[in-house]
Amino acid sequence: MKPMTAALVAALLCGATAAGQSGQVTMNEEPLHQRLTYVRHMRVFEANIPSGESTLDHRHDHDVAAIALSDGMTRARRASEDWAAPQSWAHGGAAIATYTGAPAAHRTENVGTAPYRMLVVENLRDRGWTLPGPLTAPATTLRLDARSFAVYDMRLNAATPRTNHVHQNPSFIFLVSGAVQVQGGGGESEFRLEQAGTWWFPSSGPDQPHMVGLVGAGEAHVICVEAR
Repeated sequence: MKPMTAALVAALLCGATAAGQSGQVTMNEEPLHQRLTYVRHMRVFEANIPSGESTLDHRHDHDVAAIALSDGMTRARRASEDWAAPQSWAHGGAAIATYTGAPAAHRTENVGTAPYRMLVVENLRDRGWTLPGPLTAPATTLRLDARSFAVYDMRLNAATPRTNHVHQNPSFIFLVSGAVQVQGGGGESEFRLEQAGTWWFPSSGPDQPHMVGLVGAGEAHVICVEAR
């Protein structure tokens, strides 16, 4: 599968313009982007913008994958330009944007009535991305495929309450809805994800199996982001 079109990426990542202009900050310095973790060659941020507020102009230097954690409406503004038309996005939406080698910056305003909430995974590799074949496992679908990321949907229910994966690259598990229990290979302890936006990174590393299982009745939606 290919990355989303530019229009859909803009709906989630809200536009971009060339970096290097005055007044810009890095994503790490932008006050409405909270860095959650930094492991291996990946950084994970949560963007949380209250209704009616906007980020500072901030630039991206590396490829990112983004996951929307609720429905919302945003608009973007490029430097020296007017605001673009509002764009809607859906809970569980995902996008990949390629910035490595072509840094870019943008400002995002939340014009919806609820907080703009999104997880952003940054791949800090400048080159040498590996391109393994797609993962094949029950309840697992390849959603986006790019040079620096593969993004998978996992949808667990009574018919398929459990799945097992073996990734060749480091991967994060993010809960979108429902509740799951995860466990890595090598005797790792089980860990439960019960709130949207919580995440798990298998300490056993790539080439080791990990399990994702449904907790309780109903369904669970999980997104796995593999950083190449």
